[in-house]
Amino acid sequence: MEDGMRDDAEEMDAANGSGKGKLARLPDGVAGWSWGAFVFSWIWAIGNRTPWGLLGLVPGVGLVVRVLLGLKGREWAWRSRRWDSLSHFKRVQRRWNIAAGVVLALLLAALALGIAHDRPARPAGQQSGEQLEL
Repeated sequence: MEDGMRDDAEEMDAANGSGKGKLARLPDGVAGWSWGAFVFSWIWAIGNRTPWGLLGLVPGVGLVVRVLLGLKGREWAWRSRRWDSLSHFKRVQRRWNIAAGVVLALLLAALALGIAHDRPARPAGQQSGEQLEL
């Protein structure tokens, strides 16, 4: 990258507007669904300086808070925390999303194994719906 282009990029990053609350402008790429915020709710909220996300700990409102964080969390994180650059913001949010994907995959695998484990085994030769005679 040429020095002039690097200076322009650094200047744009320095003026990215993050961390300015409602005054922060939202660049392209900030808005969108956040699996990290949805899955990790209050943990994500602490890491992204979005304190009202702690309401996810309150019984009865946790799911609503998770959905709101999933929908608007990226925007709130941009506005409430100073980021080095848009690429830094995207990199951090991508890591949260990857971690959420891993957790969801593990939960689905555990659920599938639990369902398979709880299913009673059929004796050899028995058809589905057919009852054993004693």
